[in-house]
Parts: sequence; structure tokens; C-alpha cells
Amino acid sequence: MIKVYSVEWCGPCQKVKKYLTTKNVPFESVIVADEKEARDIVQEISGQRSVPVTVINDKVILGFDKQQIDAALAELNK
Repeated sequence: MIKVYSVEWCGPCQKVKKYLTTKNVPFESVIVADEKEARDIVQEISGQRSVPVTVINDKVILGFDKQQIDAALAELNK
């Protein structure tokens, strides 16, 4: 299961989602702007309130980091 916590107006958030889409990787997009519970989850799992936060299996990736995303996807496919 892959989740991307983001907000609509965030450039790096859009990059993460576009990158996963171009790789044909299904993910759940969680928009945190109007959901306090989702914002609390982001802070709990990442230690911060900024987005994007991508969770692949149990790996938490902050920002748009292709190397970390690719490494986590490779582990997912093992």
C-alpha cells in the first residue's frame, strides 16, 4: 500500500504523484489541507507538518526524492 499525503497547491506533492503515475504505480492520495486527522498522521509518521510525505510499505519518504522512492518501490516488488 502506497499513500501520498499532500496538498493541492504543493509543487513537490504534484511531482511525487506524477512520478508514481508515470511508473504505473497505484497509490492513495490523502489531501491534508482540510483534514486535521490526516495532518496529525503526517506529523506522527514524519515528525513534521510539511508535505509531501510518501509512505511505501513502512518507509516514510519526505519531499520528492526519486532515489528513495525507487529504492522503496524495488523493496516493495521483492
